[in-house]
Amino acid sequence: MNELRVVALTHKHFALDTIGKFHIADDTRKEKLAAIAREIGMSELMYLSTCNRVEIIFSLPHFVCPGVTANILRLIQPSLTESEIRTIAAEAERFNGQEASEHLLNVASSLDSAIIGEREIITQLRKAYEECAAMELTGDDLRLIIRQCIQTAKEVFTHTDLAKKPVSVVSLAWEEFRRHDLPKDARILFIGAGQIIRNFSKFLFENNYSNFTFANRTLVNAVTLTESFGGKALQLDELQHFTEGFDALISCTGSDSHVVNSNLYAQLLHGEADKKTVFDLALPNDVHSDVINQFDMHYYSMEQIREKAQENLQYREQAIADCLPIIQAGLRDFEKTHKERQIEKAMVSIPETIKEIRNTALGSVFAKDLETLDEHSRDVLEKIMNYMEKKYISIPMKMAKDVLLDEVNKN
Repeated sequence: MNELRVVALTHKHFALDTIGKFHIADDTRKEKLAAIAREIGMSELMYLSTCNRVEIIFSLPHFVCPGVTANILRLIQPSLTESEIRTIAAEAERFNGQEASEHLLNVASSLDSAIIGEREIITQLRKAYEECAAMELTGDDLRLIIRQCIQTAKEVFTHTDLAKKPVSVVSLAWEEFRRHDLPKDARILFIGAGQIIRNFSKFLFENNYSNFTFANRTLVNAVTLTESFGGKALQLDELQHFTEGFDALISCTGSDSHVVNSNLYAQLLHGEADKKTVFDLALPNDVHSDVINQFDMHYYSMEQIREKAQENLQYREQAIADCLPIIQAGLRDFEKTHKERQIEKAMVSIPETIKEIRNTALGSVFAKDLETLDEHSRDVLEKIMNYMEKKYISIPMKMAKDVLLDEVNKN
């Protein structure tokens, strides 16, 4: 736990477009993260990127200073100037050891979110961990802290009023969508197929909208959404030939650059001149600023959604206070679990050592004596040895755990 580190670029200290510069595209993420872990000397690494934060979570023997932070950021975004990197590194949040664990528990419970009480962060955190685990970048430390994060977040949402009035990026965007009172047969074009697009589709579907087109870089993910909500699925590059028009465009991809430029937007309009409704929920933005300036539209970005979220904070003040004891309990549980795992790892050689002693005793030290025993006696001796072997393995480990846990409880 002492080697757990977090470098965080969040809405609290940075504009969303600055955070967006450190988004790593899906197709380059594995290679880039592996390079970061190798260059910095991280034994474990996890990367979390959402609509209002980028967090690098890792294990490192020494504390993280602005210099190490600058090295990490430089590896993620080498196109920035040295001055820009150093300025951002100086303002980035850095967490070490126990404070890193507490920070992650707060993040998972949405206490650190731009939209306090939103539940999407749990899914985002879990998926980020699973992705990095599949890349073989994680180990015991990150596995245990993320498991504790998810467990604690569930307790927060179950036992407090934090989410009594559901608030999320999608729910706030949906409220804005409703204000336009689009007809139920409105043509809805989705770009992307991640969790935010799925959640927005669900809101629309449950309110009797069904004229959907899903476009995504990976076609199978778009097809999966049509199986749940109906509509049509397209490969992302097919949009340049799309001729069916749209009334509302909702975009949220994992791209590190703009997906919708002026030429593509004009093609999507297909000659229609009425004012469209556009929700750009990506970070960095999917819709180029030229599109916003050139075409008449109702446009909503993550920045506007974040401003809307501030109105919900007053209601949640008491709920936030109720969450703090749960966070502290989660921190204690993680400390206990982590120490148990350290004991298990330290004692991993015990079973093999006991087996070696057993085999030596039976195979050489007492081999001649065993030859004098009849078959029944040898069977009884074998059972005794098996029993003793199990006890010599399990009892010392249990005693060591109990002693350590008593110390944790006293503290």
